[in-house]
Amino acid sequence: MQASRRRVEELLWVLGLNKVTSPIWERLRGGRAMQQSRLMRAFYSSLLPKAALVFDIGANVGTMTTIFASLDAKVVAVEPNPDCARHIELTTSRDAVEVVQAAVGERNGLAELEVSDRKDKMSSLSVEWCEAVSRGNRDYVGMWNRKLTVPMITLDSLIQRYGLPFYIKIDVEGYEEQVLKALSRCPPLLSFEFNRTFLEPALRALDSRIFNEATFNYTLVDPVKFELENWVDRGELKKSMLGSKCAPGLGDIFVRNPNRTHVSQGDRQK
Repeated sequence: MQASRRRVEELLWVLGLNKVTSPIWERLRGGRAMQQSRLMRAFYSSLLPKAALVFDIGANVGTMTTIFASLDAKVVAVEPNPDCARHIELTTSRDAVEVVQAAVGERNGLAELEVSDRKDKMSSLSVEWCEAVSRGNRDYVGMWNRKLTVPMITLDSLIQRYGLPFYIKIDVEGYEEQVLKALSRCPPLLSFEFNRTFLEPALRALDSRIFNEATFNYTLVDPVKFELENWVDRGELKKSMLGSKCAPGLGDIFVRNPNRTHVSQGDRQK
């Protein structure tokens, strides 16, 4: 994250004008990125009920957090990189977004984050994932320039604190399998990222017992449409993903829990 942007954000925060920064950065991303954001808002508006509680796990600089908040969701944005977490704090409303600066994984404790200052969305807890994507794309060699010790919490710990959300979005650059190991209940909707150069961990994550009654679909690149016309069981999903010859190498697996179409008031209690 550029230091100049941080200084502008801090100044606007001091002046009480920090709420205007998010639309400014959105415009600076360019017309194509703004159009993509509009498409993603339309996609998620059909999935999220009003006032839904959403966990944005691996929030990075808050692109998806902002989209969820624009749909009247209450968002818990969890991000281990302190630069990214601070950016979200400075550019979103505390009425809609609560930022937790931590990694999410299989235990509560500490973890070592492989940090990319060149492209912060590539920071990861998985050394194996970093090695795999570097083999698949030589431009990524040397992407990670430092290590950072960060707090780690589990999804179950977040649920104990905030209640069971309607939707959990997981985008943690190859660490999705470990994140899901510490989830005891499947919410109404959940998604986690996959990368074809590191696909086996994502396929193993599908076998979690909490997904025994679930149905599945998937998207490619940024979520704007489902690739399958109907939701399917995990066997059919794996078959479809393994047989797909589509060019995009990454996307998101969506999990729908048919036994929990809404979150009860008890689940919402902290």
